[in-house]
Amino acid sequence: MHSPAVDPGQLEAFVAVMSAGSITAAARLLQRSQPAVTRAIQELEASLGLALFSRNGPRIAPTEFGVRFHEEAERMLFGLRHLHERAQAIAAGMPRAIEIAAIPALAAGLVPLALARLDPALLPAQVHLQAASAEQVVRAILSRSADLGLASLPVDHPGVEVRWCGRVPCVAALAADDPLAARPQVAIRDLAGRRLVSMANPYRLRRRIDQAL
Repeated sequence: MHSPAVDPGQLEAFVAVMSAGSITAAARLLQRSQPAVTRAIQELEASLGLALFSRNGPRIAPTEFGVRFHEEAERMLFGLRHLHERAQAIAAGMPRAIEIAAIPALAAGLVPLALARLDPALLPAQVHLQAASAEQVVRAILSRSADLGLASLPVDHPGVEVRWCGRVPCVAALAADDPLAARPQVAIRDLAGRRLVSMANPYRLRRRIDQAL
């Protein structure tokens, strides 16, 4: 059986609605008419055979399927834009762009600063930086959609070569009047028995904190 192809324009309309929160706002972002965006969403839903949004009068909210499908749609659109950019670069004889995937904390801070310190002559005209979870960074390397990945340890996968590049201390965010706030350094034992807000993923830094406690 042949599955019907998904129209990129329909995907773009769906992602815009998810980002903007309404069809009206998405139409402004895309510079399309509101009926055109509505029709694109309806055609995409018909093609998929599932509802992407639940409707209550003029208001819409993503369904559970819509929320889960959104990540895949964004990834596909990113790939299509990358393909178009790469075709233009090939036609112009430009070197291939460098693809970097990094966890959000590094993508928002360390990586841009590091790139800014490099000699522009050493870099291609385009460097693509994508923020992703550590697990997604590993998948990007394995699928070859990224040339370089930066993530927090532990990363242990037989298909990935890991190079250690730096270490920073953990930071405890405390109320200003907390007795521990006056200390220059907080030992892990000082946090024992206290209520903590930590990462949700139990297999990464959260696991190390739990083991230390």
